[in-house]
Amino acid sequence: MASDMILYWGAGSGPCWRAMICLEEKGLSDYTSKLISFDNKEHKSDEVLKINPRGQAPAFKHGNVIVNESLAICLYLENTFKAQGTKLLPDDPAQQGLVLQRAVESQNIREKAAFGVLSYFFRTKPEDRTEAMLEEKKKTCHEELQVWEGYLAKLGDGSHIAGKNFTLADVCAFPFIATLVRMGFNMSRYPHLAKYYDLVPAFKHGNVIVNESLAICLYLESTFKAQGTKLLPDDPAQQALVLQRAVESQNFRDNAAYGVLSYFFRTKPEDRTEAMLEEKRKACHKELQMWEGYLVKLGDGSYIAGKNFNLADACTFPFIATLVRMGFNMSRYPHLAKYYDLVKDRPSVKASWPPLWKDTPNKDFLKVI
Repeated sequence: MASDMILYWGAGSGPCWRAMICLEEKGLSDYTSKLISFDNKEHKSDEVLKINPRGQAPAFKHGNVIVNESLAICLYLENTFKAQGTKLLPDDPAQQGLVLQRAVESQNIREKAAFGVLSYFFRTKPEDRTEAMLEEKKKTCHEELQVWEGYLAKLGDGSHIAGKNFTLADVCAFPFIATLVRMGFNMSRYPHLAKYYDLVPAFKHGNVIVNESLAICLYLESTFKAQGTKLLPDDPAQQALVLQRAVESQNFRDNAAYGVLSYFFRTKPEDRTEAMLEEKRKACHKELQMWEGYLVKLGDGSYIAGKNFNLADACTFPFIATLVRMGFNMSRYPHLAKYYDLVKDRPSVKASWPPLWKDTPNKDFLKVI
């Protein structure tokens, strides 16, 4: 049904995410997805300009119909496929008015909260930034979030942006709230927004909603046991080891991959201390030595929990790949380095490799350790 649809989108774009959420909610996941690189100016290519003369993404085409602007794309999909998938616009005029108001209003989250502060950091040289301007950006950000916190407080626990059901308002607002969380914003001052963020499902299969990555993986393995790669062995002892490593991989994330990174990204340069950095380095290397030891015992060519790729690898590899992406030198950990080379070329890993990583060089944030 969606085979004659094409969506041009860019990684990290909230408006593009809106269109993609809407396509999924309407059951149109078999559309042609065309990832473009903003860094390489592909949004200004002739191919995109033929569809969107502004050279912006998302750009959408359905048969001979061309629709640009994320909200317009969402409304087109809802109106064209009314009886299919999630109903994103209620029939009641008053409810519909509220949904549309919040959908349009969500642009304020983008401009005043999500990108107000971010754009100031990314587009202003450090020497040109001022405390006064930063304070102004902070104030604007918090004022905007207080408005949305108030909306959700009035609606009550378990509510979506414009009522009890997921609607177009959520399609439009959620990507910008998720961007804030992704960039390290602490939502503790906004408990209703924090609950809302957790409410929107990370994974949905029919009427089944599953959150938390390990739970999603276990659900898929249990539901599709006879299909694809067997991720959990039948032998109880082997299964226990796989599950142990899968859960244990969270330590890799906390102590190695994000321990140092979060310190750099969430601590002002003037507040960093050599003592704390040394503590982070020590925790990182201690964790890596643990996993290096596991692989040494298993022997060359092994995966995290044995000779076969399984759930333990699905849980651990993303954090190892993050270390490499951020510039960590793996030479001190030869077995982990070999493991990385072994797994990175698996078809499933290549298919799910973060799009932005494909088009841009690795960073050097972790050269310091």
